[in-house]
Amino acid sequence: MPLINVVFLLLIFFMVAGQLSKTDPIKIEPPVSDSEKDAGGQRVEILIAKDGRLLLGGEAVVLADLEARISDAVRSAEDKLVHVKADGAAPAMDVIRVMEALKAAGAEKVKLLTSAKSAP
Repeated sequence: MPLINVVFLLLIFFMVAGQLSKTDPIKIEPPVSDSEKDAGGQRVEILIAKDGRLLLGGEAVVLADLEARISDAVRSAEDKLVHVKADGAAPAMDVIRVMEALKAAGAEKVKLLTSAKSAP
């Protein structure tokens, strides 16, 4: 069997068997950051769209219900860390209100996720 056939078969195998990353249910364009640290790992994550919609675990939630919905997830997380992924165009007051609700729910740490700054 020629080597090109083996390479082609391996390519197809890894394309089919590879795990694709999960996409967000709504389009989020996070703000840019100079930090190169990656948040990574399993996490409690809240998405904030530029029109103010909130998603927790892929499900829409209103701000009034956020504290009650997330308190169990925060208590079960060993580091009490919540990741907030907000659109760069989302109103700052919406992000602040979400962070206040997280504090009331028992979150000890909140990370605002950003995208890496592109090289000039």
